[in-house]
Amino acid sequence: MHEFEQEISEAAGLLLKTGKAAAFCGSGISAESGIATFRDPGGIWDRIDPMEFGTPEGFIGALDRNPGVFISIFFELLDMFEKAECNPGHKVLADLENRGVLGSVITQNVDNLQSEAGSAHIIELHGNLFRMICLSCGKKKMYERKPFIRDLKEKIDLLSDRCLASLFTLVPTCDDCGSITRPDVVLFGETVQELPRAYHAARDCAAMLVLGTSGAVYPAAALPYEAKERGAPIIVINPNENAFEDIADVYIPMKTGVALPLLLKKLKEIGDS
Repeated sequence: MHEFEQEISEAAGLLLKTGKAAAFCGSGISAESGIATFRDPGGIWDRIDPMEFGTPEGFIGALDRNPGVFISIFFELLDMFEKAECNPGHKVLADLENRGVLGSVITQNVDNLQSEAGSAHIIELHGNLFRMICLSCGKKKMYERKPFIRDLKEKIDLLSDRCLASLFTLVPTCDDCGSITRPDVVLFGETVQELPRAYHAARDCAAMLVLGTSGAVYPAAALPYEAKERGAPIIVINPNENAFEDIADVYIPMKTGVALPLLLKKLKEIGDS
């Protein structure tokens, strides 16, 4: 018997009893793949001003004034995203979708790991770092994460001058109109992506798995409450805190990469009995 076996059994029972669930994922599930959170102590926003680097205008201005600071952090981020691999939590969510237990994955992460794990129905609230969007015509193009990063590193190494103008030559151009593109992610002050679709998934799900999120970022953090109001039980998995204590039906204080494989195992046991 493992710790929190009762909670795992309760969660499995709810998922089997209620029908198709939705998963709502925060940065905790990506942190288990080695992608550090921006908001936690020691994160990126402790080292740079988010209102300076986190907006399009602030980013360009800060990069122009001090490209050395940006390059150092940028290389650190590239290494982090390149080394990351799908963890057991990502893989179980894809498995649950294939089994018909899970209808959708709503994620606040931009790393594409859930897609790489095999999930098909993903709602990316904050976009995708490896999908580029044209600033002129709006055309989007998806790139493979690791080849994209390796190619970008090689191009940066070949630069003789790492000034603002030179750095912008590294950005892919649009296949249709030739204009400059940027990562299709939500920066400060920009509208959350796919929010209507996320609300529909929350209101339509039979249960909701809330995974590795602090519940601090709105409007995304309102989604579990939408699900609860429609009668869906809420299962929270987070090793650090239960940010949804007021609505959680089951709380499992474990890492998602540990808890979700145990949950899948219990679902199989109950289904076979």
